[in-house]
Amino acid sequence: MKSSFYLIFAALFLASMVFYNWFKQNSLRKEFKKFDKNDILMYTYGVYYYGVESEKGKILNSQGLMILLKNGLYYKGSLDKRQLFIPEGKLYSIVVTDFHKGELTYKECLAFYFENEKGEVDRAAFSIPHPKDWVDRIREVLAKDKNIIIHEELLEK
Repeated sequence: MKSSFYLIFAALFLASMVFYNWFKQNSLRKEFKKFDKNDILMYTYGVYYYGVESEKGKILNSQGLMILLKNGLYYKGSLDKRQLFIPEGKLYSIVVTDFHKGELTYKECLAFYFENEKGEVDRAAFSIPHPKDWVDRIREVLAKDKNIIIHEELLEK
Protein backbone atom coordinates (compact mmCIF):
# COMPACT_ATOMS: atom_id res chain seq x y z
CA MET A 1 0.00 0.00 0.00
CA LYS A 2 2.76 2.45 0.94
CA SER A 3 4.78 1.85 -2.21
CA SER A 4 1.76 2.54 -4.45
CA PHE A 5 1.17 5.82 -2.57
CA TYR A 6 4.75 6.89 -3.29
CA LEU A 7 4.38 5.94 -6.96
CA ILE A 8 1.17 7.97 -7.27
CA PHE A 9 2.78 10.94 -5.50
CA ALA A 10 5.85 10.73 -7.76
CA ALA A 11 3.66 10.51 -10.88
CA LEU A 12 1.63 13.57 -9.81
CA PHE A 13 4.79 15.51 -9.05
CA LEU A 14 6.30 14.59 -12.41
CA ALA A 15 3.06 15.51 -14.21
CA SER A 16 2.98 18.91 -12.50
CA MET A 17 6.59 19.60 -13.53
CA VAL A 18 5.82 18.64 -17.13
CA PHE A 19 2.75 20.91 -17.13
CA TYR A 20 4.73 23.82 -15.66
CA ASN A 21 7.44 23.48 -18.32
CA TRP A 22 4.83 23.22 -21.07
CA PHE A 23 3.06 26.34 -19.76
CA LYS A 24 6.33 28.27 -19.57
CA GLN A 25 7.44 27.28 -23.09
CA ASN A 26 4.00 28.02 -24.52
CA SER A 27 3.92 31.52 -23.03
CA LEU A 28 7.50 32.19 -24.24
CA ARG A 29 6.54 31.12 -27.76
CA LYS A 30 3.48 33.41 -27.71
CA GLU A 31 5.47 36.44 -26.59
CA PHE A 32 8.35 35.82 -28.99
CA LYS A 33 5.89 35.87 -31.91
CA LYS A 34 5.21 39.54 -31.14
CA PHE A 35 8.79 40.54 -31.92
CA ASP A 36 11.33 40.03 -34.65
CA LYS A 37 13.71 37.26 -33.59
CA ASN A 38 16.72 39.53 -34.22
CA ASP A 39 15.33 42.20 -31.86
CA ILE A 40 15.31 39.88 -28.81
CA LEU A 41 18.63 40.26 -27.01
CA MET A 42 17.94 38.74 -23.60
CA TYR A 43 15.01 37.28 -21.71
CA THR A 44 14.19 35.67 -18.41
CA TYR A 45 11.20 34.03 -16.82
CA GLY A 46 10.40 34.28 -13.10
CA VAL A 47 10.49 38.07 -12.86
CA TYR A 48 8.39 39.65 -10.10
CA TYR A 49 6.80 42.96 -11.06
CA TYR A 50 5.79 45.29 -8.23
CA GLY A 51 4.00 47.84 -10.42
CA VAL A 52 4.55 51.47 -11.35
CA GLU A 53 4.32 54.30 -8.84
CA SER A 54 1.79 56.22 -10.91
CA GLU A 55 -0.79 53.44 -10.37
CA LYS A 56 -2.73 53.77 -7.14
CA GLY A 57 -2.72 51.00 -4.56
CA LYS A 58 -0.28 48.64 -2.94
CA ILE A 59 2.65 46.93 -4.60
CA LEU A 60 1.75 44.17 -7.01
CA ASN A 61 3.10 40.66 -6.99
CA SER A 62 2.88 39.83 -10.66
CA GLN A 63 5.17 37.09 -11.95
CA GLY A 64 6.13 36.87 -15.60
CA LEU A 65 8.59 37.30 -18.42
CA MET A 66 11.01 40.14 -19.13
CA ILE A 67 12.52 40.65 -22.57
CA LEU A 68 15.30 43.07 -23.48
CA LEU A 69 14.77 44.26 -27.04
CA LYS A 70 16.92 46.45 -29.23
CA ASN A 71 14.35 49.21 -28.80
CA GLY A 72 13.28 48.79 -25.16
CA LEU A 73 12.45 46.69 -22.14
CA TYR A 74 9.25 44.59 -22.16
CA TYR A 75 7.45 42.83 -19.30
CA LYS A 76 4.42 40.53 -19.55
CA GLY A 77 2.73 38.86 -16.57
CA SER A 78 2.07 35.13 -16.82
CA LEU A 79 -1.36 34.91 -15.25
CA ASP A 80 -2.53 38.51 -14.81
CA LYS A 81 -1.45 39.62 -18.31
CA ARG A 82 0.00 42.92 -17.08
CA GLN A 83 2.32 44.56 -19.58
CA LEU A 84 4.90 47.30 -19.46
CA PHE A 85 7.17 48.61 -22.19
CA ILE A 86 9.97 51.08 -21.48
CA PRO A 87 11.18 52.38 -24.85
CA GLU A 88 14.77 53.15 -25.71
CA GLY A 89 15.65 56.72 -24.79
CA LYS A 90 12.99 56.95 -22.05
CA LEU A 91 15.00 55.19 -19.32
CA TYR A 92 16.70 57.65 -16.93
CA SER A 93 18.15 55.59 -14.10
CA ILE A 94 18.31 52.16 -12.52
CA VAL A 95 18.16 51.80 -8.75
CA VAL A 96 18.87 48.85 -6.46
CA THR A 97 16.18 49.13 -3.81
CA ASP A 98 14.20 47.28 -1.17
CA PHE A 99 11.01 49.37 -1.30
CA HIS A 100 8.38 50.47 -3.80
CA LYS A 101 5.25 52.61 -3.37
CA GLY A 102 6.31 53.23 0.23
CA GLU A 103 6.31 49.51 1.12
CA LEU A 104 9.17 47.09 1.60
CA THR A 105 9.52 44.61 -1.23
CA TYR A 106 10.05 40.91 -0.57
CA LYS A 107 13.73 41.21 -1.46
CA GLU A 108 16.07 43.69 -3.09
CA CYS A 109 14.96 44.59 -6.57
CA LEU A 110 15.70 46.88 -9.49
CA ALA A 111 13.66 50.03 -9.96
CA PHE A 112 13.67 51.78 -13.31
CA TYR A 113 12.98 55.51 -13.54
CA PHE A 114 11.53 56.23 -16.97
CA GLU A 115 9.27 58.59 -18.88
CA ASN A 116 5.74 57.20 -19.17
CA GLU A 117 3.14 57.81 -21.91
CA LYS A 118 2.00 61.04 -20.20
CA GLY A 119 5.54 62.44 -20.37
CA GLU A 120 6.00 62.16 -16.59
CA VAL A 121 8.84 60.46 -14.74
CA ASP A 122 7.59 57.17 -13.33
CA ARG A 123 9.17 54.27 -11.43
CA ALA A 124 8.67 50.54 -12.02
CA ALA A 125 10.20 47.88 -9.76
CA PHE A 126 11.15 44.29 -10.60
CA SER A 127 12.91 41.38 -8.91
CA ILE A 128 14.93 39.89 -11.74
CA PRO A 129 17.11 36.77 -11.68
CA HIS A 130 20.77 37.72 -12.31
CA PRO A 131 20.24 41.49 -11.91
CA LYS A 132 23.86 42.45 -12.61
CA ASP A 133 23.74 40.80 -16.04
CA TRP A 134 20.53 42.69 -16.80
CA VAL A 135 21.91 46.05 -15.67
CA ASP A 136 25.09 45.59 -17.72
CA ARG A 137 23.16 44.61 -20.84
CA ILE A 138 20.56 47.39 -20.43
CA ARG A 139 23.34 49.97 -20.13
CA GLU A 140 24.98 48.56 -23.23
CA VAL A 141 21.80 48.48 -25.34
CA LEU A 142 19.44 51.19 -24.10
CA ALA A 143 21.94 53.80 -22.93
CA LYS A 144 24.10 54.13 -26.03
CA ASP A 145 23.79 57.90 -26.27
CA LYS A 146 23.40 58.86 -22.62
CA ASN A 147 24.74 57.92 -19.24
CA ILE A 148 22.18 56.02 -17.18
CA ILE A 149 22.72 56.55 -13.47
CA ILE A 150 22.82 53.45 -11.27
CA HIS A 151 22.66 53.80 -7.48
CA GLU A 152 21.09 52.36 -4.32
CA GLU A 153 17.97 53.44 -2.43
CA LEU A 154 17.73 51.08 0.54
CA LEU A 155 15.56 51.43 3.64
CA GLU A 156 17.04 48.42 5.47
CA LYS A 157 20.68 47.37 5.50
